[in-house]
Amino acid sequence: MSELGDYLRNARNEKGLSQAKVQTQIRITNSRLCKAENGADNILSAAELKKLAVLYGVPVVPLFIMAGFLETSDLEEVFLAQLELSEVHHAVVVVGGARYHKKTPKE
Repeated sequence: MSELGDYLRNARNEKGLSQAKVQTQIRITNSRLCKAENGADNILSAAELKKLAVLYGVPVVPLFIMAGFLETSDLEEVFLAQLELSEVHHAVVVVGGARYHKKTPKE
């Protein structure tokens, strides 16, 4: 069994869904879902994994990592980019706030 297959099966079972119900709701064949849950690699597309994540109420990122669509290093790059944006935003707020709170000398 694969990590992804086990994760998908457990998430589906926790929601009380049969494979047939999942097939109907996200339009995936029962055969493909069964193969994915039994560890077949590269059987599901990113779009199908996203639909499963929504249906099962689980985060999509771990599914993408387990399926090989993302690496953990990709997340580090995104986190660093967000951190940099946060620092820029903070600097803008501080500088902008100081500019708007400047007291103008009275004439």
